[in-house]
Amino acid sequence: MNPERRDQHSSAKGSPSFGRPPPQLGKSPYPQDPSQYAREYWKWLDEDSKIPPQPATPVERKLLVRQFEDHRAQLESFSRQNIGDTKDMKRWYTTIVGFPKHSSSTPIQDLTRSTLTLWNIVLLQLITPSQSISPKCLFAERTLDGIFYAVLSPPATVVEDPEGVAYALSIYNFPTAFGSPLQYLDALFPRGTILAIREPTLKAPAQDTSAHPFLRVDSPADIAFVPVKSAQNIKWRSGDVIPGAPRLPNNTDAWQLLGNEHYRTGKWFPAALAISHALTLIPSDREREALPLHLNRAEANLRLQYYTGAAYDAQWIIAKVGATDEYAYKALLRLAKARYGRGDFRGAAEDFLRYKGRHPEDVAVATWIDKCRERMHEAKTGTYDWTSLFIMASTPKQIRVEAADFVGPVEVRWMQDRGRGMVAKRNIKLGELLLAAKPFASVYSEELQSDEGVVTIDLLSGSSREQTDALLLSRIVEKIYGNPDLHNAVFDLYAGPNLEWTPPHTYPPPHRSACEVDPFDPKVTIDISRLEAICTYNVFCPLRLDNPREDERAKPAALYTIPSMFNHCCVANATWYCIGDLMIVRAAEPIPAGAEVTIPYCVEETYPDRKAILRKHMIKDCRCRLCLEDLRDGEARHQKQQALKGELDGAVTKSLSDARALEEQIAATYGSGRSGLRPLSARALHVVAEKLRMSTNPHDLVEAIRLDMKALERYGFALARGGLPIGTERIPTATSFLEPIEVMLRIANTYVVLRDEANAACWLKAALWRECGSFCWIGVRPDHHFSAVTDMSVGGGRELFMLLHQDLLQRMGIYDFADRALPR
Repeated sequence: MNPERRDQHSSAKGSPSFGRPPPQLGKSPYPQDPSQYAREYWKWLDEDSKIPPQPATPVERKLLVRQFEDHRAQLESFSRQNIGDTKDMKRWYTTIVGFPKHSSSTPIQDLTRSTLTLWNIVLLQLITPSQSISPKCLFAERTLDGIFYAVLSPPATVVEDPEGVAYALSIYNFPTAFGSPLQYLDALFPRGTILAIREPTLKAPAQDTSAHPFLRVDSPADIAFVPVKSAQNIKWRSGDVIPGAPRLPNNTDAWQLLGNEHYRTGKWFPAALAISHALTLIPSDREREALPLHLNRAEANLRLQYYTGAAYDAQWIIAKVGATDEYAYKALLRLAKARYGRGDFRGAAEDFLRYKGRHPEDVAVATWIDKCRERMHEAKTGTYDWTSLFIMASTPKQIRVEAADFVGPVEVRWMQDRGRGMVAKRNIKLGELLLAAKPFASVYSEELQSDEGVVTIDLLSGSSREQTDALLLSRIVEKIYGNPDLHNAVFDLYAGPNLEWTPPHTYPPPHRSACEVDPFDPKVTIDISRLEAICTYNVFCPLRLDNPREDERAKPAALYTIPSMFNHCCVANATWYCIGDLMIVRAAEPIPAGAEVTIPYCVEETYPDRKAILRKHMIKDCRCRLCLEDLRDGEARHQKQQALKGELDGAVTKSLSDARALEEQIAATYGSGRSGLRPLSARALHVVAEKLRMSTNPHDLVEAIRLDMKALERYGFALARGGLPIGTERIPTATSFLEPIEVMLRIANTYVVLRDEANAACWLKAALWRECGSFCWIGVRPDHHFSAVTDMSVGGGRELFMLLHQDLLQRMGIYDFADRALPR
């Protein structure tokens, strides 16, 4: 780099003497105290920001290339050996989010071409193969627990500008690159590729201050591939030929063949990129030659779920050749699929019907038409086949169910001193469906690599996040990149008080038409810092009805856009859950028109645990009835309660007398004058009841029933006489539905043992009401009276109830009894 050139975009230090390195993690990917680590990191960032820009140390081109080629060879050897004797060991990586990152907001057309010594828009040529993992992780220290750790690294390579100035380049968040093998990165970023980077940032190495400065790009929207036609006019001081680099195609046919090869091997993004290169070489007076290329790119975009790009290509063809051309019908089929992916089910159905009129022999189209009609019915009425969705979601690798979004009698409004929130548009009945929504993006434990783990440290919340969060951010970025029209659906979400931006008072944003996904001129700006803040405030951990226990091993992460408008309350007036990835929100009590509708972000039993979860969403405190009562109990009681909670978690080995003593100690941690809502006390009572059930003494069994009824009161239920044994005025929301349902089923089971089938049936119906009232509501139209639920005439509710609790009912030995006792 020119030693006289300094600029605000360059914060690289020419020597380790400039500033100190950031706080280190030591021998573990987890900081012992994430909050303290975040404070230290912010302090370092503040110090670092005060160091003026310095001339970067020049990097000798040949040395840098040789270092990267050696690193690449080590990675290839590492891959071939399948990690050698570390085969059964898990590698952990750490990534840090929440600190300021540079993303350009200037359109590429408004920037002037420059070099690495003049920061504006820089043309760069890749001169080494890419690599996805820092080579240091290959030689990471082997710890006693047999785990490797390293800092998560993005795709990296060496680039040079036309003047021959070379630096390492790290590209973060690029579509399809996260966790990809080296061979895929070679197809995505082959040597010789020319990139135009908007306002690149030169960074000093954070983890190894002896290393060279490097170029960092956080947003893929800041990278534009340079088409081969334009690249021919660029002169490179180092020469036009890169030693060892494959020769890139230079004509339409060659690019098309390369695209076909990538398509055949499932490399959808490189395929679409190759086709885009081919399109730039077709003269405007020979547009018909572009028709098959636009068709192929539309198909590649469909595979990538870039539905906006696919719709654009299909519409381009139809506009060029007219509705009766055979190319138009092929494009029409792709357009219909793209519209289905964009949620335009009516438009998709019309396109499928038009296509079917020309191709009646295509039986697959009839299935598409049926699916469109189902989605339109769901979106209009809020009527879903919950049982079928549950079965689908329970099938391996079928978490993402096919269903339309539904918005019921709620809307987003701006509230004084509260910002945006969800409000009832009319009087809402208990159990009424308020919302059903698919996520913008989601990640589940089944999608994580078994031999790798990622720890995300969030500097905004001062906490460590789930393993799934790092991959989720990458998926959100990719979806916006491939569907630019969805940008505002994410970026209009709340991103915290520190940004100089006020979210719009209304939501969702207006619908935008399809546009081209152009790798040579990205049509979207993706501010990574703001997106990380949006994730901190808005990401859900979706509880799946179809597999709630599995999620406990690696919690899922999902960004739901419209559901993010619900504000939090532990004792909320609405409850939510998921079937597969479909989030369902229902009224937990009657809600008057104009009242705010809230949901619980967490269902932890103790105040410290709830506070820790809410802190990750940047909620300082909750002022609900439960939290206010807990606050009045005081810190000393909280600490005692946390310690006893740990004992309760291991209570399975305790004797009956020890379990009773523990329950009494937990009960004593709640202050006098509280309401009956005491979640940890509820679980302690149920533990004692389970100990009593080990006896065959009828007196003990009756006592177990009494304690479980008391436990239900501690969960927030009201007991009733006559009809159902529980009150039906509201559904408690301060705990997960699983615990009270299990208590009700255990009471029914105990009555069966006592040969009191009448009471057993009542408690089964109570459990079924709990689910019909808050979860199923199947077969009941919104205008039906509540008695339709209490008399169990809901049809599908029984079917889903039996499916959901099949394993538990069978373990209790009462499945056949429940099958007989519950009305069909």
